[in-house]
Amino acid sequence: MEELAEGAIKPILRLIRFILIEAICEFLIYWVGRLFLLVMTLGNYPRGKQVEEHEGRIICTGFIVIILSVILISMYV
Repeated sequence: MEELAEGAIKPILRLIRFILIEAICEFLIYWVGRLFLLVMTLGNYPRGKQVEEHEGRIICTGFIVIILSVILISMYV
């Protein structure tokens, strides 16, 4: 009986995990990267079609900004 319950719960937990990881990547990292690029370029990049075309670059920028922020905070705290 426990094996049946465990077998039914694993896919649900995997789905929840996927949704959380996707939400973190899509919302947090993406928007940090986009806002950083908009501030650094004074609102010139990314705009319009560039947002869709350079989504990977925006996410990489957001990831780097978050990592560097954590490193700087840990150095000074």
